[in-house]
Amino acid sequence: MTMRRYLLIALLLTVTLGLMATAYTPSTVPNPRTTDGKAFVANPDNILSDEEQNAIQSIAEQLHEITGVEMVTVALDDIGDADAFDFSVDLFNHWGIGDRETNTGVLIFFTMQQHDIRITTGNGLEGLLPDAVCYDIICDEIIPVLRQGQYGEGLLVGNQVICKRLTTQHALEELMFGYRPKTPKESPWKGWSIFALVVAALAGLTYWAAPRCPKCKKKGAKTKDEVVVYATYTASGRGIHHHTCRSCGHQWDEPYTIPKRTQRSSGSSSGGYSGGGGSSGGSYGGGSTSGGGAGGKW
Repeated sequence: MTMRRYLLIALLLTVTLGLMATAYTPSTVPNPRTTDGKAFVANPDNILSDEEQNAIQSIAEQLHEITGVEMVTVALDDIGDADAFDFSVDLFNHWGIGDRETNTGVLIFFTMQQHDIRITTGNGLEGLLPDAVCYDIICDEIIPVLRQGQYGEGLLVGNQVICKRLTTQHALEELMFGYRPKTPKESPWKGWSIFALVVAALAGLTYWAAPRCPKCKKKGAKTKDEVVVYATYTASGRGIHHHTCRSCGHQWDEPYTIPKRTQRSSGSSSGGYSGGGGSSGGSYGGGSTSGGGAGGKW
């Protein structure tokens, strides 16, 4: 009886240690970029099928190509007793998801055993993906699918909804034409004279750069720009200047070309996790988060 009891205790200890070994920490989650410099999906426990993983990867690639946003999906079986919020924030910062300067990164984080789903955003996306919006996406779009046992489909839906939101015209204008985090405001009177001179100079340059009306030949037309095709990292875009003469009211259009987007180098970004080394990558863009986003349980 005593020997059986010892064997039972040993077996329980072995099983317990085995279970503890399978619980991830932010530093032990396999970074997919160690093997693929363009990967946006971490699926070490095969929670996602190949088709689901490929579909999510395709959405993330397209979003990154158009906007520069790095949207990473991580599906894990178990994180033990760790808090999902802290885990996702630590993992986000450990890998450095998103561009280092603009912090436009998104982490969709799923844990099977904890029944937890989180969307964590970089500081630069808090305007386009505020906490309340992330919460609505989780509760209204993702969790109903997860509760049906369709985990990969739920994560795919989350990617689709976020991608759609970040590729609206408003979002593209903010992402592609230079978002910068707000800095603390200085005194409104500080440097007012320099500001006035700059405004006057810009006004003069604007006048002389304004197109001349082909009808009355006067300068000072009012111009409204329309983007027809947005530029990407591999192709230039196209737009139309819609001019209206302030003097005679004549209207005319003028096409223009939008230069290709330039991708910042992330090889030396601090904060980015480098797993593969070399020029092929293994790291994301060096971004960070302060914990923006939302989470929920199903």
